[in-house]
Amino acid sequence: MADVRIKDLASAEKQLDNFDEFEFIADVPDVDASMKLSGKQLREKITPSKHTHPISEVSGLQDALDKKFNKSGGSVSGDFAVLGNTRLRNLAVEEFLEVPEFRYNRIETVVGDKWSAAGAGIIESVDTENCILIMKLESGEISSMRKDDLCKGIFYNVAVNNYIQQTVDSDDSKGNITHAGFTTVYFKLVECLNTSTYGEWKYELRAGYEFHPQPAMNIVAYANPTDISRQTSRYETRTYQRYLVGMTDWEISLENIAAQFGDLSNLYVHGLNMEGYSAYLKNIYLQGFISDLMGDSWFNSTTGEAQLYDRTTGCGLSFKDGILRIGRIDPTDPTEGTDLDELLEDLQEARDTLDMINSDEYVSPVEKTYLKERLSDIHAEYNHLLDQASMYLLKSGTRAVNGMSRVVNGVVRSVNLTDENWREYIAAYNLAVAALQKYTAASPEYIFIEDDFEDIDAYYAARAKVETMLQEKMKEALKADQGQTDLEYLRENFAKSTTDIDGQSGVVLSGFVGVKDESDTKVVAAMAGCTLPDAKDPVHGKLMLFAGADGVANAQKAAARIYEDGHVEFNSGVFGGYTRVLFKNLDEAGTTFNSSTREYTVNKNLNLVVSYGYFSGAYMVTVNLPTSADYIGSVVNLYDYPVRTKSSPEIYVVCNDEYCGIMSELQANSYGFIPFKSLWFHGGIVQFLGVPSQSGDKCAWLVMSHLAAAYALGETF
Repeated sequence: MADVRIKDLASAEKQLDNFDEFEFIADVPDVDASMKLSGKQLREKITPSKHTHPISEVSGLQDALDKKFNKSGGSVSGDFAVLGNTRLRNLAVEEFLEVPEFRYNRIETVVGDKWSAAGAGIIESVDTENCILIMKLESGEISSMRKDDLCKGIFYNVAVNNYIQQTVDSDDSKGNITHAGFTTVYFKLVECLNTSTYGEWKYELRAGYEFHPQPAMNIVAYANPTDISRQTSRYETRTYQRYLVGMTDWEISLENIAAQFGDLSNLYVHGLNMEGYSAYLKNIYLQGFISDLMGDSWFNSTTGEAQLYDRTTGCGLSFKDGILRIGRIDPTDPTEGTDLDELLEDLQEARDTLDMINSDEYVSPVEKTYLKERLSDIHAEYNHLLDQASMYLLKSGTRAVNGMSRVVNGVVRSVNLTDENWREYIAAYNLAVAALQKYTAASPEYIFIEDDFEDIDAYYAARAKVETMLQEKMKEALKADQGQTDLEYLRENFAKSTTDIDGQSGVVLSGFVGVKDESDTKVVAAMAGCTLPDAKDPVHGKLMLFAGADGVANAQKAAARIYEDGHVEFNSGVFGGYTRVLFKNLDEAGTTFNSSTREYTVNKNLNLVVSYGYFSGAYMVTVNLPTSADYIGSVVNLYDYPVRTKSSPEIYVVCNDEYCGIMSELQANSYGFIPFKSLWFHGGIVQFLGVPSQSGDKCAWLVMSHLAAAYALGETF
């Protein structure tokens, strides 16, 4: 066999689990033939036998075991060393157990708290009478404990003489933690008795805690009121892990919690409403990408881009490619959504416009509409007052010289005698008209208010003064003419009118047809083709029909009146049939349209179909409600066709006058209704009633009913 060799054999390394079944060839010198040997036989021969010692060889072991078996106690003195493997069912160690490594089913298990702090260690001995403890240190080791450290340790109840058994675990989230069957000990290191190793200390117990530290107790220094470098630590329980900073006292406050991971529900003790397993952090420094599970909301700290998106509403916010967008966005398309910069520019422009509208320094397009109404009213008032003044103030006469009438070129020289108050009114009227024409000009859109704007208010003061004077003159005239009959009055004022009677056709044409009462002296009802003195209305024109008057001179106060523009006024009435007010479109005569603002203002037409007007904004028709006191008692109905299309507008109703406004039961408090500037609706009808404003000289609007597909109130004043 010495000359026989077998080469190129495959490795049997992967078959070692079957070592006992291997067969080995063995050459025995004294035997002629080779022999075989199994792997099992080979292993049993070369494996050393178990390391055992007779009990008699271990000093004192026999006597100690005998006493243990007799339940009388005992001990083994001297060192005891076992070389090899030892298996024990139970092992109780009364002092220290030192091993290089602990293994428990290959899983590290901790029951209780686990700390990482500036100071920690194991107590070797304690003098509870003098409050002195000594740390267990290896040769050359320096203890990590320092002066003023606030320490805690947990030991089983009996060892610390605590016979009040703790039966449940507790954690108040402030650092006061207990475990069933164990006692938590708190103490402060007040003086170091060995500064070379920091291993010997004098301590004092925490106020309210009576139990002392014990030998073999693991302790941790988690706070220090004087040393800032020793005020940080980390600990973990079964349900959460917490990082502490600035610990100067025994208990943990919210300011001390720098971070917490795991169950956050115990943070409610510190005023934080958190639930479930998550993370609480004071600061986050991110280098990379963070996103929700759906990828709808995310932040990229590298590029600075971000997105917040609500999948339910389709609305969100995105910052991509340097553009910030809001509103309805497409999370996959960065070009969708409203460009915030453009929106801010539009908002700033709108804000500037609103500032100018609300400013006392400019006349806005809306105010121009009201000023135009004022200009029209002032013209009508002037004509009305001029008629009265012609009768009672303005008198013509001849100029006399030395008792003789002055004649020039054969013509008697006449002179108009006027009153000083009337001249002041004319001057105020001319200034007001000039100012109103200036401030209602189409351009510029917003007109800066100058000193002449006060001429408008000055006109009304002059008007009130001349009206008072005219009333006095009228009273004087009535006293002077008490003997004048209605017929004489009519003859004087209708002298130029003739009466034509055609007997063949039954036609009678006359300037005035009246009805007298039983006294045969007063005209109580009539039809007038010409202007009745003192009965012309500045807005509605001549009084054409009247009934129930106390004489023709009081026709303007008759119980029933019809004016030349169709305006009707009755003190009361009962209809046997029905009344009907037709709906008019916005573009029909009777509704004022401002071409510069593209807004409508209610005028004569009070029942309006508002679906087909010009847009004042994106799919929006604006209708302004008037504030003139003439509209008090008026009912306005605004109707939008209920079946809508994609291009159907929103109806925006405005009364932007803080002394008037719109009122609704939907905007009220304990003090009553709160006026608001506007409302919007679509698909239905909204009804308004004109009511006296708070000052009484203007018209406010009360929402009587609304039946619409959509309806909302605007902002208050």
